[in-house]
Amino acid sequence: MDLINGYLQKYEWGSLSALAELRGIEASGSPEAELWFGVHPSGPATLEREHGQVPLQQALNEIQEEMPYLVKFLAADQPLSLQVHPNVIQASSGFEDKRSKPEMICALTQFEALCGFKSVSAALEICSYLNFASDLLSVMESSGDFTEVTKSILTQDREEAVTALLQRCYEAEEEMFSSEISTIKRLAEKYPKDQALLLIPMMRKFTLEPGQALFLDPGVLHSYLGGVALEVMGSSDNVVRAGFTSKPKDPLTLLGIIDFELRPEIQIALSSHHRFKAPTSEFDVEKINESVQVKDREGTDVVVAASRETTLTSQKETLIIQQGSAAWVPLAEGSYEIQTLGTAYRVVG
Repeated sequence: MDLINGYLQKYEWGSLSALAELRGIEASGSPEAELWFGVHPSGPATLEREHGQVPLQQALNEIQEEMPYLVKFLAADQPLSLQVHPNVIQASSGFEDKRSKPEMICALTQFEALCGFKSVSAALEICSYLNFASDLLSVMESSGDFTEVTKSILTQDREEAVTALLQRCYEAEEEMFSSEISTIKRLAEKYPKDQALLLIPMMRKFTLEPGQALFLDPGVLHSYLGGVALEVMGSSDNVVRAGFTSKPKDPLTLLGIIDFELRPEIQIALSSHHRFKAPTSEFDVEKINESVQVKDREGTDVVVAASRETTLTSQKETLIIQQGSAAWVPLAEGSYEIQTLGTAYRVVG
């Protein structure tokens, strides 16, 4: 067992203080977005050992174990880009990285996200209220799905439709659809001409409370709007963006990846030791608020102390993880015990 030195990512949408407060250290003064505990080459973590730091990938190679997932703390003060990730078949045919990228968000604070699409009937109701262009409403109604209307929004000139949408949002005084309207107005502050604003009324908005989780299959269009969370994903950097970003967007590739039928749901921990549903081969995630004996292991583990201190004990050693930190437990370590004074997460490979 080893403590992991995470790789800090300072993206512009990150928080000035959240990750530092989580770890009990002084803030750097610049936005800190993610702390990676994994082996992805864009942010490889190291292990803290007596003779110095050792790359986590090197340690895995030495004992012939793999880590098919990436664990990270995420702190968003601004919305992330509207994006989608390919499944393994799509990645194999069109990306350098041939791996899929399922992901799970476990909220540590209240956490907001746009994720997947409403039913067509629900979307038509709000889009009609927001004075959508008649041709967009007609396409959505006649097709019975979102494929053609999304293509039209992302590939045709919709400047007038965006202007009309924003005008309606700023004029609306009723309480109807206040969540969607406030989200549109918030994103429009930074991206006032982005045609992806027209997708927001069709999408589902989630507000996760601390301890709740949301699993996203590849193919789910999403944007994380704000909050602090533990994120677990396939160890891949494959992403295609639709909007709310200065980075390149690829609407045609994105349209070939989106699965409009996938509708994620919030998961709630039902006990002090709860395994969230993650229908993927890359990882499982357990939320732990008690003493747990880990047996019958199948792969490399990462254990994260999300709040307060966590202690790991095997037949060989004892390791203490402070809040905001993580540890690697190789399969070769055998069975071990997790004891936490707060909340810990175990990621299973």
